[in-house]
Amino acid sequence: MANSYQGQVVLPSASRLIFSLRDMGYEFAEAVADLIDNSIEASATRVEINVEFDGKHSWVRIVDNGNGMTEEQLLEAMRYGSERDYKKSDLGKFGLGLKTASLSQCQKLSVASRSKRNPKTIDGYCWDLAHIAKVNRWEVIPLDGRESGPSIFETLEKTTGTAVLWQRLDKILAFKDPYSETARKKLGAMCRELEQHLAMVFHRFLAGEVPDKHLEIILNGNKLKPWDPFARTEKQTRQLETQYFRVDLGKITETVKMVPYILPAKNQFSSTEAFNAASGPANWNQQQGFYIYRADRLIQSGGWSRLRTADEHTKLARIALSFSPVI
Repeated sequence: MANSYQGQVVLPSASRLIFSLRDMGYEFAEAVADLIDNSIEASATRVEINVEFDGKHSWVRIVDNGNGMTEEQLLEAMRYGSERDYKKSDLGKFGLGLKTASLSQCQKLSVASRSKRNPKTIDGYCWDLAHIAKVNRWEVIPLDGRESGPSIFETLEKTTGTAVLWQRLDKILAFKDPYSETARKKLGAMCRELEQHLAMVFHRFLAGEVPDKHLEIILNGNKLKPWDPFARTEKQTRQLETQYFRVDLGKITETVKMVPYILPAKNQFSSTEAFNAASGPANWNQQQGFYIYRADRLIQSGGWSRLRTADEHTKLARIALSFSPVI
């Protein structure tokens, strides 16, 4: 007769682990982009981002008009390692993005959602690191819409969707005086970097190039324009032959699409402004190389992936590599 053995459940310390998970290497713009991934998966056509400087009371709010979540779905989404059925085209896979991205930037994460399944109700919950440190339990706090500070419930009164609020931005405004002019300027610079990053990462969605997934992103009242790495509107841009490569991963076979481009020299651009815009957030030499897309979302912008070094002679070469999230 086989020996029966019943394992002992050992839960990780909530206060130790949740604080450790904050140091996963997210930059501000990358963390916001991870939340927009969720909005795309929820069929949102509009994402509105507001960043407000108010010293230690500064906040960031991301609101979409997607399908929203029921209370049950929202609670599951707030769980570390949340479980749900992922579609082939989904950008997420591990159930961590919302929490790890958000809490890498702030100490208080609030999420409210209004679902198409139950549009009469807006549900909300909050991860508060001060509360977790006090009780040492994996405990989210229910919200009722009467909390102090910026509202997330009001943003969903006329639409379904999900609203995310970051407060106590200790990783963003790590200054002795959070009300200082230095802190204000830093947050302003981070907003400009965020605009460039989102315009690049989601340029296919912003340009309407992804079937059934056109997206509009509004940052502090300004509608973002897509940044095309390949300057395809320029007459002198050369698109070389498209190639396809089959990739076998066990029982899965997928195809990688490669489209090389040679951008025009400076004197061949339609204008100096167009040339400067095409240089990209990291400028010409650092923007050469591979642009890798997963489900049309840019996950690498430039660089030769250790195949060669970047130099002046190849700064006009940019190559689009597109593959399925399955790979």
